[in-house]
Amino acid sequence: MEAHSPTRRGAYIWGRSVHNVRIERLWGDVTAQVGSHWHEAFTKLEISHGLDINNPWHVWLLQGLFLPVINQQLQFFTESWNHHQIQIRDGPNRSPIDMFTFDMIVHGVRGSQLPYEEDNLTDDELEVYGVDWEALRDDRLLNSLREHAADEPGTSWIGRQGPPDNLNEVTVNPPQAPSNASLLNTLSTQISQWAAGSPHTTIYELWTASLVHARGIFGADVF
Repeated sequence: MEAHSPTRRGAYIWGRSVHNVRIERLWGDVTAQVGSHWHEAFTKLEISHGLDINNPWHVWLLQGLFLPVINQQLQFFTESWNHHQIQIRDGPNRSPIDMFTFDMIVHGVRGSQLPYEEDNLTDDELEVYGVDWEALRDDRLLNSLREHAADEPGTSWIGRQGPPDNLNEVTVNPPQAPSNASLLNTLSTQISQWAAGSPHTTIYELWTASLVHARGIFGADVF
C-alpha cells in the first residue's frame, strides 16, 4: 500500500501479510459476505444501467441510494463476528469481544510494545514474531496472499522502532451534490422513499428509477 498510495494516509496495515493472517482472513470474509455482492451490482450498473463513475453526481446518487444499506450490512457483520466463537489452542472457545474485554481486565491494557519477557528477542526471532503458521495452511488465505501480496518484499523489519504515527484512518471526501438546494431536497426526499420502499425492488430498478427522476429535475447534462 505504501508503494501505491500517497504517504501519511494510513492506507495500510503495518508489516507483511504473513504477520496479519487473521485480518487477511477477516477481510476475505467481509468481501465474500458483503463486498462482492455490491461490487458485482455496481459493475452491472456501470455496464448496463447508465452509471458513470466519473460523474460526481452519479456517485452522489449511488451513495444516497445504497450507502445506508451497505452500512447496515457491515454493522450486522461486525456484531456477528465480534460474538462468534473462535477455536483457541489448548483452551476453551472464545469470542473476540470476550477476549478483548476480559483479557484487558486480567492482563491490563497493552500497547504496541512487546511484553517484557519477550523484549530480548533476536532480530531473526522478531522477523517471524506473530506469524500464525497454522493459519497459513488455509488454501483460501494462501490464494489471497498470492493474488494481493505477490510483490511484497521479503522482510518488514524496520529495526526496533514502532510503526508510523498515522495508522488510524483514510480520509474519503464526500461526493459533490447538485447545487440547487430546493431541487436537491425534492430529489433527496424521493430517493429516501424509494430506498425504504418495497424489499422486492431490485438494485437495478431502484437505480434506474432514481436516475430518470434526477434527470427530469436537473437535466441530462447534469445526470
